[in-house]
Amino acid sequence: MTKNMLKKPLYLLGISLAAVLAGASCGSRPTAAHYVVQGELSDSASHGKTIYILRYDDRRYLDSTVVEGNRFRFEGTVDTASFCRIDITHSQFASFILEGGDITVYPCLEGCEKPSGTPMNEAYAALQAESDSLVHLITNRREELHGSCLDPQEYQKQWRAVFDSMKTAISQRGIEIFREHADDALGSSLLHSIFVETASLETRVQISRMLGPWLASTRMGKDFKQRIEAEQRTAEGEPYADIAGTDAEGAAASLSDYVGKGNYVLMDIWASWCGPCRGEIPNLRQLHERYSDKGLTVVGIFTYDKLEQLKPTMEEEQISWPQIADTANVAMDTYGTDGIPFIALFGPDGTILKRNLRGSGMVEVIDEIMNQNKK
Repeated sequence: MTKNMLKKPLYLLGISLAAVLAGASCGSRPTAAHYVVQGELSDSASHGKTIYILRYDDRRYLDSTVVEGNRFRFEGTVDTASFCRIDITHSQFASFILEGGDITVYPCLEGCEKPSGTPMNEAYAALQAESDSLVHLITNRREELHGSCLDPQEYQKQWRAVFDSMKTAISQRGIEIFREHADDALGSSLLHSIFVETASLETRVQISRMLGPWLASTRMGKDFKQRIEAEQRTAEGEPYADIAGTDAEGAAASLSDYVGKGNYVLMDIWASWCGPCRGEIPNLRQLHERYSDKGLTVVGIFTYDKLEQLKPTMEEEQISWPQIADTANVAMDTYGTDGIPFIALFGPDGTILKRNLRGSGMVEVIDEIMNQNKK
């Protein structure tokens, strides 16, 4: 996530939320409650445009309205509070909890929406602010270490210690919050928040077991449980899971063609339309060129994309390492991730050694492993 360090320790972050969160507990979902959702845009560029309330869980449109000048207003009834979104443009949107009451939303760029007016929306906005603080804290601590002129191995050692400490605190906070929202709309919004996504696998397993009957029955709840189960099956120390598809020419190809054959294998799950995926290609190219004849094989898994995009992208990005088109789009589900790029390292025997490798940190980890392997 992909700034000044906070003076408060992580475990104190959000203590002031207690009163707000108490007002949005899991028993507060209204039945056929009346709502008004309104907001004001920074200009009238969207005047006359029809916009919609989209429910995240099933991607269903629940309501529509027309922007008048720079304002919009929805009105209706809702049986069950749900985590929703309003899109104004591709980059201007607002996430909020649709529940009974008068709700004000602030469509803007990602990460700045702060809905207000009802208990769950006040709680959601407060948790967004707390999440922003955590991101600032993590980012600043990493930048601080980057600027301290440490050698790569010492940097990795110190960063791992810092991040492990932060992850422990975030895990504790995630459990604390989710315990009060295991069966409501705010709980569904938390499933993709820093409080859950950055928490330890053990914490996420615990949270998956805490889902109440309503949340467990939703698509988001089911997907979360399935993702955690897949991540457990493909955790570090477990055997790799195979992925079958085709190569860039359309011939049958599988991950098992490369893994478990005596080389280390760096697997990159990616797509041509994914900016961060393409941002990792120079790092992958560097590792491929450095170690391809020294015991490391880089393999791309091309997913949720059109096969005809693979060869042109390989040429454009100068990708010379093997690619497997995930024609069934199962790679993300197989490895329990809901985001790409997803990069993992497998040992010579096919054991999963590292998950979620990225950027310069990935290069340093691979350098360390390959240099140790030479000794």
